[in-house]
Amino acid sequence: MYKASEIAKAFEEIAPKETGLANDELGFVYGNPEIEVTGLACLWNIHTESINSCIKKNTNMIICHEGIWLPEQTSSWYQGPGKQDIYSNYRRKELLDQYRIVVYRSHSNWDALEKNGVPDQAILALGIEGPRPKARQKFFSVQELPQEMLVDELGEHVKNGLKFRSCRIFGDDKKRIRSFAFLIGGFGENQLHMPQAARDMGAEAIIIGEMSEFIVIACLEMGMPVIESLHSASEIPAIKRQAAMLSQKFPDLPVHYIPSGAMAFSQ
Repeated sequence: MYKASEIAKAFEEIAPKETGLANDELGFVYGNPEIEVTGLACLWNIHTESINSCIKKNTNMIICHEGIWLPEQTSSWYQGPGKQDIYSNYRRKELLDQYRIVVYRSHSNWDALEKNGVPDQAILALGIEGPRPKARQKFFSVQELPQEMLVDELGEHVKNGLKFRSCRIFGDDKKRIRSFAFLIGGFGENQLHMPQAARDMGAEAIIIGEMSEFIVIACLEMGMPVIESLHSASEIPAIKRQAAMLSQKFPDLPVHYIPSGAMAFSQ
């Protein structure tokens, strides 16, 4: 039986923490790293539904992509709960403690991983034959299509590839394009000028996970249609790949991909 620390060491041979952002939360974030692992779960986000799925599969180690807790908020717009009274955090902690689950977080280091990481797995999931990287930064690339494609056709690839039929298109869905950038996760909500950087690298359309309408408007001002998916949907292909890789690395350990976005509550 493996200790959680041994699994983490092997994991970091695949995705070293040093390849992520210096100020990112990476590594063990909750529980005992020296616990003996009965099963390993790879998931996007920890919430009560995903923790209960882990419990049903007898897994006591989780590798998660996003942070565990909802942050405390002090706002002039409303009077809300104190830090100790945030319902989601209290329920998550209760389950993690009761079942002695240890949590390891892999975030920007899995985003930075070429081929098996979030950006490249998101593109692979679209099922488009023959795209090639036209330009690349660390956390996204511009892809050149083998032939012209309508934006709404690209949108169908997003819907089918990410298994999320509620995608939306903003701008001219009949525009013919030869290139696009997929700005995964929260980039379409928090990286204000990443779409302009993508345009300057040759992108003619943008796919995003999470959406800020202000960023979408800026894209439309630059003549780039936007296909909006969902934060989790854009990153889940890489979490599934992560589980598959760890299953190969630890063939004698039960390794599971666990659904964990908002859609997990209706599955």
